[in-house]
Amino acid sequence: MKTNALNSKLMKTSKFFMIALFSLSLITSCSDDDDNGPAPVLEEELITNVTLTFVNDADPTDIVVLASVAPDGQDGTSTQSITGAFTAGASYSLGLSLTNALENPADDVLNDDVIPAADEHFFVYAVNGINLAVSRDSDDIGGSGDTRLGVNTTWVAGNASTGNVQIILVHEPENADDSNAFGSVTGGSEDLNITFTGVEIE
Repeated sequence: MKTNALNSKLMKTSKFFMIALFSLSLITSCSDDDDNGPAPVLEEELITNVTLTFVNDADPTDIVVLASVAPDGQDGTSTQSITGAFTAGASYSLGLSLTNALENPADDVLNDDVIPAADEHFFVYAVNGINLAVSRDSDDIGGSGDTRLGVNTTWVAGNASTGNVQIILVHEPENADDSNAFGSVTGGSEDLNITFTGVEIE
């Protein structure tokens, strides 16, 4: 009888010990999962004002300005304006301005955030209907991967035409390619994606 009681007591103690070990392993496992945490969310730059200023290399008075103002950031509503028209056959240097006017004073996003982290960014351009060609300048800043960021670019206007000009700023692309100077990417998140319609070459 005493032996049976002892065996029963040992079995209960053993079961309790096994349950305790199992519970401990679950707690440790959950703790490890919490340490790893979810994949980090890419933080997009907050940009309210985007201005593309094209200056004719042979005539500095010949200027085309494409501007977009989005008071709540680029995911909100925006107002666009186009000033001037490209001259057929002319070459233009592009000056970019990206600011966050919600800060006081306004934050220079391009020079304070994008360029210092150039390896995490890449500009993609596209045109549709308008005869514009682009090249990334030799003094352009190194961007994501072995690419040029797309801050310093030259644009050549072809024959008279009207169409769209698109600019996209990608944050932490998986792959960036500038073998075509307009650029292409896979992955990442968009800090801005703006299409200007009705741009003209005369």
